[in-house]
Amino acid sequence: MNLASKLRKFLPQENKPPAPAAKGGGDLDHFLHGQEVDTPYGVCYVVEKAIPIKERHGHWPLQKALDAVYDDFGRLGQTLPQPLQVRNALFLDTETTGLAGGTGTYAFLVGLGAFTDTHFLVKQLLMRDYNEELALLYLLDQELQTKDTLISFNGKTFDLPLLQTRFTISRLGFQGCNGKSQLDLLHPSRRIWRHKLQSCSLNSLEANILGVRRIDDIPGFEIPGRYFEFLHTGKGELLAGILEHNVIDIVSMASLLYRLHSIIELEPGECNCPWEAEALGLLALNGGHYNQSLFYFDVARESCQDREQQIRVLRTSALICKRLGHYEEASALWKQLLELASDDLLGYEELAKYYEHRLKDLAAAKQVTRRALALAWRSKSQKAAELEHRLRRLEKKGRAKQKE
Repeated sequence: MNLASKLRKFLPQENKPPAPAAKGGGDLDHFLHGQEVDTPYGVCYVVEKAIPIKERHGHWPLQKALDAVYDDFGRLGQTLPQPLQVRNALFLDTETTGLAGGTGTYAFLVGLGAFTDTHFLVKQLLMRDYNEELALLYLLDQELQTKDTLISFNGKTFDLPLLQTRFTISRLGFQGCNGKSQLDLLHPSRRIWRHKLQSCSLNSLEANILGVRRIDDIPGFEIPGRYFEFLHTGKGELLAGILEHNVIDIVSMASLLYRLHSIIELEPGECNCPWEAEALGLLALNGGHYNQSLFYFDVARESCQDREQQIRVLRTSALICKRLGHYEEASALWKQLLELASDDLLGYEELAKYYEHRLKDLAAAKQVTRRALALAWRSKSQKAAELEHRLRRLEKKGRAKQKE
C-alpha cells in the first residue's frame, strides 16, 4: 500500500467516492487551465499566468516594482547583492499539506513569480497525487537555477526548510539554492511595521499597507483540507481557489518589495507616518547615523498620537542626545517623558545624573532620586537597591560639600 492510500484511510468516506481525476483529465484542465510537463521522474501539472506589469496590485502598478533600484536593503538587515536585480529574482511561495512542517508535510503546490520586460509571470507546479512529487521537485530545482536571488515571505523559516526536507527524503540533489541570495520579506516588514500593526502576516500587510483586497479568498488554514478532499474526489474546482490564493501571495510579494524600497528611501521630511518615521530612525541609529536618526524621531514625535509610541520615541531620542553630548536637549526630553509617564524610572535616573554631573545641583539630584526610589519601592523594582545606593552617595557628597 503506497503512502497516498494510507493517508486516504483517514479521510471521510462516502458511499461511492468518485475516482480521482486522470492525469491531464478534463475536469482539472477546465478549472486550472494547465498542462502536463514531462520530466525524467514522470509528469507534473503546471499552470502559468502572465500579468501585465501595467496592472495595479493594490496601490501601485507592478511596473513600479520592476523599475525600482534596490540598492539599500542592507539597512533592513538583509545581505544581498548591491543593487538587487529584480529581473534576476524568483518569488517563491508554497501550499502544503500541513502548517506545522515536519517530515510528514508535503509541498503539493509551489508557486514561482518572475518579471519580464512586459509581464509578471507566475508558474505553479502542482502535485496532483503523491507519486508526482519527484517530478515537481525536479522542475522546481530547474527553475531555481535560472535566477540569482530568491524572494519569499517567511520562506527562510518555513518554505525553504520544508522543500529541503522533501528533497532529502526524495534523495534528490537540491542544487537550486546553492550560492543564491535570499530575501525574506517578513523580517524587514516587521522592522518597519511591527509597532503599527497587530500582525505582520501577509494578509495584514495587504489590507493595511498595500491596499490589496482579497475577494472570496480561501483562508490558509483550510487549504490542506481542501487538498485532501481533492485527493479523495478528484474534483478540480477544489484546487481553483488554492491556486488563486497562491497567485495573490506571490504578486503581493512583488508589491511589498517595492513598498519596502520606497519607505527606506524616504528622507525625514518626506515621512507622513509616525510609525515608519520611528522605524527609519531605528535603522539610522543601528547604522551609527545618530544625527539622522534624531531627525526621524523628531518627525515621529511631532505626529504620533499613540502614548506608548510617544514614550518609546522620547526615551530613545533622549539617549541619543546624551550620546552626542547634547545634555540640555536630553534633559528636556527626559522631562517631557516624565510628564507623559510619571513612573519611568530611567527618566528619573537620567535626570538625577544630569543634575549631579552637569549642573552640580545636588539638591535637585537628591529630590529626583527620592521620587524614583519611592516608585521603585512601590513597584518592587530591582532598581531600588541601585537607587538607594545613589541616594546615600548624594547625601554623603552633600554633607562633604557643606563642610568645605
